[in-house]
Amino acid sequence: MKILIANPPWRKGGKYGIRSGCRFPYLTDELSWEGVPLWIPFPFTPAQTSALLKRHGFNVQFWDCIAEGESLDGFINRIKEFSPDLYIQEIVTPSFSTDKAILETLRNVAPKCFLAGAGSMVTSIGSEILDKVPQLDAGLTYEWEETALELAQRLDTGKSLFGTKGLLYRLNGKVVNEPRRSPPDLNKLPWPDRDSVPMLRYNDDFAFLPVPNVQLYTERGCPYRCVFCDWINTRYGDRSVRFRDPGDVADEVKYCLEKWSFKAFYFDDDTFNINKSHVLRLCEEFGKRGINKPWAAMCRADLFDRETLVECRKAGLFAVKYGIESADEKILKTIRKELSIEKSEEVIRTTRENGIKVHLTIVIGLPGETENSIRKTWKFIKKVKPDYLQFSIATPYPGTELYQMALEKKWINPHDYTNFNADSQAAMKTDSLSRETIEAWVRKLNLWRIALQLINNPFNSIKMYARKAINSPRKIFNLARSLF
Repeated sequence: MKILIANPPWRKGGKYGIRSGCRFPYLTDELSWEGVPLWIPFPFTPAQTSALLKRHGFNVQFWDCIAEGESLDGFINRIKEFSPDLYIQEIVTPSFSTDKAILETLRNVAPKCFLAGAGSMVTSIGSEILDKVPQLDAGLTYEWEETALELAQRLDTGKSLFGTKGLLYRLNGKVVNEPRRSPPDLNKLPWPDRDSVPMLRYNDDFAFLPVPNVQLYTERGCPYRCVFCDWINTRYGDRSVRFRDPGDVADEVKYCLEKWSFKAFYFDDDTFNINKSHVLRLCEEFGKRGINKPWAAMCRADLFDRETLVECRKAGLFAVKYGIESADEKILKTIRKELSIEKSEEVIRTTRENGIKVHLTIVIGLPGETENSIRKTWKFIKKVKPDYLQFSIATPYPGTELYQMALEKKWINPHDYTNFNADSQAAMKTDSLSRETIEAWVRKLNLWRIALQLINNPFNSIKMYARKAINSPRKIFNLARSLF
């Protein structure tokens, strides 16, 4: 039995899409000379599924066509040549029309192949997806590594799909939605299949983190209830947090640093610093293995204390991402962020005092957003002086509370996914702001962001933008276009 797990090409006009591994899937026209986006997140779930299936003896190929820069025609030709018996790909809201067209094509070129979809959209509205895409034979929900394994085993032995937890499929003309599968034990999953993909193209250079760098994770899940968070609802399905063994994490870091020419590593956790003892144990394990490369992590601003930051800095912590979202307390309360701006300001100051760079992520266009709240957030940004900034547009993905809120208030067209691009297009208006106003503010804020970075970190900023200009002239062109 031959199995293909793919992150297929996603292109629209002159833009390339970022799908698997991305919390806010979007389209970009900022490409490297190799024809791939400048920033590509590592697709952990497909990669770990590939590794798990290989561990159980299956003939598996894993293609990340986004990172490879593969064309659609090239992808289809490779499918014809490989002729898989089982095909699995993730489907996300912004790429739905592209994914639907790909599956329609695959049904024609590989009529006997079992086609399965996975990911956030399948979890949230799976029955609707199977109805809209009749070419799909099944859908895999939530964390789908072990569901894929059982599906492959049942198909390989000819066993009925009935009773396969975490699976959607058709039976006698109706969609069967099996109960959710229990989340996997992270310490029993294999490390991701990194040998099948171009590893040096996955980079996250926020806050001037050296590149190339490798992306890993130490835990999955988040106990908070942010209404806009797609992953908590459609990847995990609850607010539990599960941790990997720190020793195993450190072993994986060391392996990656020795095998590839990475200059740094980044933990793309949901909330890296949710457990102090876990963080301190990781730092201890890095020391035991002599790991001395700079590293970074996705963190929550109101959870760090000085002791932990000091130990992390000793262990090589270079930068942190803090998800502030907004500096308006009313908005934070509405979206259930449960974040103290006062405490966050204190932690940001302590972080910078310890020589750790700070990257803030801000979401514009959340419920309750006004032009005054945006100015308030910018005032907070100038006060805390972050080293790096990221502005995203609030996007109501199906399966989130924000989606239900947007439907009830008629802020969105529920059948139009063309504007679901959290990078530059607003899919949703608010009571006070139109979609066009939100987009205009994000363009303006991105210019202010660049100016602030140049003021706070002139040498690092010039060095970074020079590197990006060499790697992708389109990056500089877009900055100039926004300016004028």
